[in-house]
Amino acid sequence: MANIIGDNNDNVLNGTNASDCIDGKGGDDTINGLAGNDTLLGGTGDDTILGGAGNDCIDGGDDDDHLFGEDGNDFISGGCGDDAVSGGAGADYMSGGSGDDIFFDITAGDHVDGGSGCDTLDLSGTGAFCVIYTSKDHENGIVKFIDDAGNFTGTMTFCDIEDIIVCFTPGTTVATLKGARPVEELQPGDRVITRDNGVQEIRWSGRRDLTADKLRDNLDLRPILIRAGAFGDGAPLHDMMVSPSHRMLLASKHAQLYFDEHEVLVAAKHLLHMPGVERVGPQPTSYIHFLFDRHEVVLANGAWTESFQPGDYSMQGLGEDQRSEIFQLFPELETRAGLQDYSAARKTLKKHEARLLAG
Repeated sequence: MANIIGDNNDNVLNGTNASDCIDGKGGDDTINGLAGNDTLLGGTGDDTILGGAGNDCIDGGDDDDHLFGEDGNDFISGGCGDDAVSGGAGADYMSGGSGDDIFFDITAGDHVDGGSGCDTLDLSGTGAFCVIYTSKDHENGIVKFIDDAGNFTGTMTFCDIEDIIVCFTPGTTVATLKGARPVEELQPGDRVITRDNGVQEIRWSGRRDLTADKLRDNLDLRPILIRAGAFGDGAPLHDMMVSPSHRMLLASKHAQLYFDEHEVLVAAKHLLHMPGVERVGPQPTSYIHFLFDRHEVVLANGAWTESFQPGDYSMQGLGEDQRSEIFQLFPELETRAGLQDYSAARKTLKKHEARLLAG
């Protein structure tokens, strides 16, 4: 067992395989607990803390931290600041504290308390699930995870969660009957070319503007840049940016081999291992989404990608007025059955599955 204390500099502090206590104090520290049931304290500064194996207690302290529980049943507190919190394996308790926090790598048995601020629960990559809200403001609820046979495999709970974002950014062009048009100009009634169902009319469109300050330390909310030709055969034709959870259509022999599907959908953030796909720095960003009568695959900047799919978490990422507009057009979406009937156009891969496409 080690007792390790940093100073006001930017320290790299590594524990042992025993149960350690590490306090980073000041500075932007990197702390790795390794194995054992560790107590890891970031103190002040923008810290990165990795719990490693064992049941760890992690406290980011002040400022904007990146906290990773990794293996074991961990207790993770973001403290003050805009934190990114990953539970990893095990049944973890995650608390954001104050600030605009994001929680990801969620598994059954977890509990997430967003705390104050505008907090995001990222459920992409978890496979199929359904959400049961336990408060009228849809900030508290239970997530039930579902296997391929439709059976419930476990649950996690959350409270004080406000936000999920899945959409395009301005400047992306979408193929329509009038040629390629900027996504920000599309309106309900515009006719868009789809991969599966010919020409379809947009039923609803929405926009969400985010400041650079909002994205500065929320790494997992920043847009994903997909360079021209990143998917091969000139797709996309031009650089494009989408939200991290926006799904792209990929077709390959590996998809057919591993998933018995020639075409699959993959969230942009799960393609970061590919050359030409990267996360951009903080800058003012607008996220735009449009909705059809069904989930469609559309051509954007010469690459096939998804339209907006209303679901438990994607609807929660909209403002109340936007949700009301959609419910007026599609009242069935206010029901669990209605959301389930609005099914995805293709199989969606999890993060570890997406890596198989690289061959």
